[in-house]
Amino acid sequence: MWLLTFLGVLGFFVWSLFADGLAARALSLMSGVFLGVALVIWTLGGHISAFRWWLGAEGERDTAKLIERLGPEWHCEHDLEHEHGNWDHVLVGPPGVFLLDSKLLHATAAAGNDKLTAGRLAYPGRTFRFGAVTVKERLESRLGSRGLWVQAVVVVWADFPQGLHEEENVIYVRGDQLRSWLETLPERANAPRRAALVTALREVRTTLAPVAESA
Repeated sequence: MWLLTFLGVLGFFVWSLFADGLAARALSLMSGVFLGVALVIWTLGGHISAFRWWLGAEGERDTAKLIERLGPEWHCEHDLEHEHGNWDHVLVGPPGVFLLDSKLLHATAAAGNDKLTAGRLAYPGRTFRFGAVTVKERLESRLGSRGLWVQAVVVVWADFPQGLHEEENVIYVRGDQLRSWLETLPERANAPRRAALVTALREVRTTLAPVAESA
């Protein structure tokens, strides 16, 4: 991979020396792009998988920015690490509890047949449901009660023509529509209930921290 990247940088640079005007500038730009990508991957440890992780983190940051613009009646715990990875965002608000999973994609995305697809990538709905059920169980263990519903939400940062799609207890929503969608949902949790949920959520984070560190 490094050899191909080096040849790409060198090739576009040399080519730009023999071109004129706009073509020369375009070739120089491509050389810079190759070099920039190489530097990012090298900074992240030299693995393309790390570059994919970096792109995923960008999607999480975009979602976090929107969440922080919600009103004071909303509370979110970001990046809850657990023994098998992390939950991007667990959000508590008047409509209830949501587990938000952010996906930054570079191809047109589509939701259907119980999965999210973009090019060759496919994310099955069962993984999002499993996460929501696990959060529900962790919260119920702190609350000492049953019957809690945690909604699995996939926040799609991509060309997502559907905008909003619900299937098999998973909601797929385009990133720029997330805030308006949340704010139009009916209230299901009053202020005392939300306070109890937030306390339980913070306790879950505390109990998860040592487990994540030892994993």
